Amino acid sequence: MRHLGGLLVLASIYLVLNSASNFENGAVAPQPREARLVNGAKMNASKEARMAQEQAYGGDEQGCNDQDDKEKERAAQLVARAPGVSVPDAKTLLSAVAIVNRGKSAAINVEVTSIRMAGGTLITSLPASLGTIATDGSAFLEANFSGGPFRPGVARSLFLEGKYSTGEERKRDCHFRFRVILPAPPAAPGSGRLKTVTIKPGRVKGGKYPLRPPKFDSDVNQSEWTVPKGPFVAGKPTPTHTGVEKAHLGDPPAINFVANQSLNVTGANTIAEPSGSANAGGIIFSSANSLAAYSTNNGASFTQLNPTAIFPNDAVGFCCDQIVQYAPSIDRFIWLLQGNGVRLAVASPAQVQSSGGTAWTYWNLTPALFGFTGSGFDYPDLSIGNQFLYMSWNVTGRGHVVMRTSLAGLQAGGTITLGFTNPADSVMAWFAHLVQNTGNEIFWAGHNNTSSMRVFSLAENSNTYFWRDVTVASWTNGGFTSLTPDNQNWLGMVSAVGTWMAGGTRSGNHVWFAWTAGLDNNFKQAHVNMVDLDRSNNFQVAQQVQIWNNDYAFGYPALTTNRCTAEVGLSLEYGGNGNYENHVVGFWGDFMVYITTASDTGTGRFGDYVTLRQAQPTISNPGNLFNAFGYGITGGKADIHRVLFGRPAAVCKSIPPPPEPCVCDDGFKAPNVKLGSQACIHICRAHERPRN
Repeated sequence: MRHLGGLLVLASIYLVLNSASNFENGAVAPQPREARLVNGAKMNASKEARMAQEQAYGGDEQGCNDQDDKEKERAAQLVARAPGVSVPDAKTLLSAVAIVNRGKSAAINVEVTSIRMAGGTLITSLPASLGTIATDGSAFLEANFSGGPFRPGVARSLFLEGKYSTGEERKRDCHFRFRVILPAPPAAPGSGRLKTVTIKPGRVKGGKYPLRPPKFDSDVNQSEWTVPKGPFVAGKPTPTHTGVEKAHLGDPPAINFVANQSLNVTGANTIAEPSGSANAGGIIFSSANSLAAYSTNNGASFTQLNPTAIFPNDAVGFCCDQIVQYAPSIDRFIWLLQGNGVRLAVASPAQVQSSGGTAWTYWNLTPALFGFTGSGFDYPDLSIGNQFLYMSWNVTGRGHVVMRTSLAGLQAGGTITLGFTNPADSVMAWFAHLVQNTGNEIFWAGHNNTSSMRVFSLAENSNTYFWRDVTVASWTNGGFTSLTPDNQNWLGMVSAVGTWMAGGTRSGNHVWFAWTAGLDNNFKQAHVNMVDLDRSNNFQVAQQVQIWNNDYAFGYPALTTNRCTAEVGLSLEYGGNGNYENHVVGFWGDFMVYITTASDTGTGRFGDYVTLRQAQPTISNPGNLFNAFGYGITGGKADIHRVLFGRPAAVCKSIPPPPEPCVCDDGFKAPNVKLGSQACIHICRAHERPRN
């Protein structure tokens, strides 16, 4: 997530739809020619109704009585953004819009007095009170309609009017009028075909580029989807709450903590977003918003890096978000960096060690490369399959894109081919993370509404991706207040990113998704909601569970599957109600998570993600451990930790660790030859020095 002064600004109107979309009732593009020719009379009547409705509408505007120019500069400024739309049937349309205050004072007693949409009858009660919206704050407006017929893939215009008052010396009555485009997603079930592009690599070494501050652009922190409230679906809440206790090195009853190491980096943003991974030889590479760090001694010490010194200030440049993975099948660290586009970079552990983390092969993935000119990229993620690397990010004004490229191509370091989805197909998956441990098929998902999710899949042997809708028990998209001892609401901005699919993992034929949900009749604090979908039964819900405690909140979950036990591992955040926000780890089903950091400072935004990776097998720990990356805030500064934890090694005694394959420095891989063996050394003499 891009950051500017640590503040979140929600969303722009979803203005751009794919060329195949239809528009109705005041939207911004014409109907297809065929529809105009065949349905001329109906089209004329619809046009007349639309023109009559818009004639009384003067456009987006707001103002306050008797307010001069100076007062306008320091006044509240409301905007309507990030519409979410769900069409559960032809006679029902559910929508939600974020009303955001971009001004310099609070908007008091915000009230929506009129909601209109041609062809629909409002079933939401009016007036709709949104309370006080603070500076840089927001509130969600629900606007649901009957009538129609409403069709998937069709955009409609929503007209809002309302009022609020200012908090100035002389209180003023203010009014607003907004027009918001509601882009209904395509119908489900559905499918799409990957498009492809190719891109040549670049190479860097030495880290001698001039240092420069991260570059933030006009797309800073934009959300483009607000989850509508769906019809109520009853569920069975998890009866057992999850407790917390401090993580101690050694072997507690169920979990062994091998390491809990601070990276000891400086200048980390308090919205740190730590990511990282490690090989089996003690090389660790990690990132945290605008910096990176590596260790060559299994985390005993870290060397800090500035990405702007490693890569050129080119068309991509560098902004903030970073994701790191290690791909054991090709012995490469994979580093994804956000800028004006994203930069995909790879390096072997040997190259990281010998170059001081400065030698990388990279590919610049710009919006223009994919035909997304005029859009920006935000919130990237990575997942490693059997044969492919998977990437995802938001494409402003379009939706959420997922793409893949072969691991073999990354290992070779030459021109690579990228297959990518149509972002408009998964607009509801805005901010979604990819499923980890994904094997031969990648999965991602988003919320249609608070009782329906859309699940996407793409098999490695296919160029067609599929989606289907899954009904889940209702959850609450609101009530995210959790105060630290210094009176900071650490979940103050969670509604922008945390309610999305923050975590996901695959365990056999079961695919797990997790997100942050608000308080409701069952839960007195914000909590984590998780669904387990059965891939072998058309993704039906096998179970829906919660990580909760009525004494404090949980949020921002990351998931990964344990290699030995197939259990779901957890890396997430907790705090509130007298507790500072901190990073915690554990296993689902233990109903206990362990605190890895020691915060003494609160913040109004603790996010936007932490990470969890499967630790590579070794002789002493053959697949039983995880690498978690999280953070706390001490002395007002982010303290980023790498935590190596898992079940005791005894659970894996029946599973021999797979040998690390022989890979030479030039990328040549010798099948069935063990790294470090005499055979590997002999083979690599014909290429480059062996990695042992």
